[in-house]
Amino acid sequence: MKSKMLMIIALLALTISTAAAAGDYRGDERCPKPADWSRYSEPYNPLEHPNDYPTFYKSDWPGWSCSYQREDGVIVQYGDSRTPQQQWQDTWGGSDGEVN
Repeated sequence: MKSKMLMIIALLALTISTAAAAGDYRGDERCPKPADWSRYSEPYNPLEHPNDYPTFYKSDWPGWSCSYQREDGVIVQYGDSRTPQQQWQDTWGGSDGEVN
């Protein structure tokens, strides 16, 4: 029972950290999100599509991202500049291009 609880906690922590890394498109005053997405792919979370390699319109276009270093040294990152196809491959693809 104890090991099962630890595994659930570890999985939850991994999911939360991966979801945060997948892209936060809200921006802030130093990194305002784009008003026009015409140059970027739409926000994409590969965790929501484990068996669906992205082939939709603009899935090979880079996503929006912005980062800066605060005065206290912390680096703030919004978004993900990888294409949805790169994000999916980095999450679900193997070294030989096959799905894990």
